[in-house]
Amino acid sequence: MWRDWTSWDGSPEGYNYLSGMDYKHLELCLLEFGNGVPIFKDSRSVSGSEVDCFRKYDRKGCSKIVRNIYGEILMAYSDGEADPVPIFEHHTFPEKTGDDGTNFNLVLYRKHVGRNTPHGLPIVFQIKVSGSYYHMYCTEEENRKVLKFKEGIAPTNVEENMKNIIFYQQYFDGTYFKFESAWACGWFLCTEEKNRLHTFALKRAKEGNDEMIAVCLDNVL
Repeated sequence: MWRDWTSWDGSPEGYNYLSGMDYKHLELCLLEFGNGVPIFKDSRSVSGSEVDCFRKYDRKGCSKIVRNIYGEILMAYSDGEADPVPIFEHHTFPEKTGDDGTNFNLVLYRKHVGRNTPHGLPIVFQIKVSGSYYHMYCTEEENRKVLKFKEGIAPTNVEENMKNIIFYQQYFDGTYFKFESAWACGWFLCTEEKNRLHTFALKRAKEGNDEMIAVCLDNVL
């Protein structure tokens, strides 16, 4: 993004207003002089467009129970040998603390460059299973977009090549949310039937609201 340096009044507040971000995190480089006025560019921009870089905003996050439209609970199921997989199951009393694979920590992020996130709130899904932390990410296998978990806590910074862990939280209706992938625009987290089970997957949403992408977030008691 190009910026005319003459519009900055020299104050940190003016700098913040000019850049649209926290001035402490902005990196500028001098490109040229226009009519004797220095013109600067954000060094993290590529070909004149801003790169999607995210920084963890909420260190603690918030614990939620994730439900689909059938009232089923999302859990990170693990057989103890491979990384967990996201599936939906019926639970009688799921709202409890612990690391049973049902209490998801929704970690909030914000963009390095620019404060506006028109797609929604950038979120990373983190879960604790059998004493180990995992976070959800998108990938592609055999020309299909799939969801998986990788071991480790949600990182402090998410660069362009890591944004497959980011999901934009948006309103679906007055009760449900929907989550769009930052890695694959137009693709949303959804409920998918597979081998008579409901799994958490990705799908490209058609025109209008597809109820399969509706996600309910319940507080953990």
